[in-house]
Amino acid sequence: MCQDVVKGRYRPPPWSAFGWMLAALAYLVSPLDLIPDWLLLIGVFDDLVIVGWLLTRVDRSLDGYRTWRGEPVEGKGDDEGQL
Repeated sequence: MCQDVVKGRYRPPPWSAFGWMLAALAYLVSPLDLIPDWLLLIGVFDDLVIVGWLLTRVDRSLDGYRTWRGEPVEGKGDDEGQL
């Protein structure tokens, strides 16, 4: 995706996907967490949950790019957004 954006083949750039990726990276390397990492298992689990959630946001924001590439977009059903 990054190559297609940089080479100008895919426009407009999916800025929300880049933003979510940056947020995930920032949370992962930041010393400020919801649960401190020095609480070993709980602190690391907290990072995994938050970064995992942020990466699902990245995945959802790339639906337009997947359509442009001709790839199937999963999760587009009647129950989208329901738990």
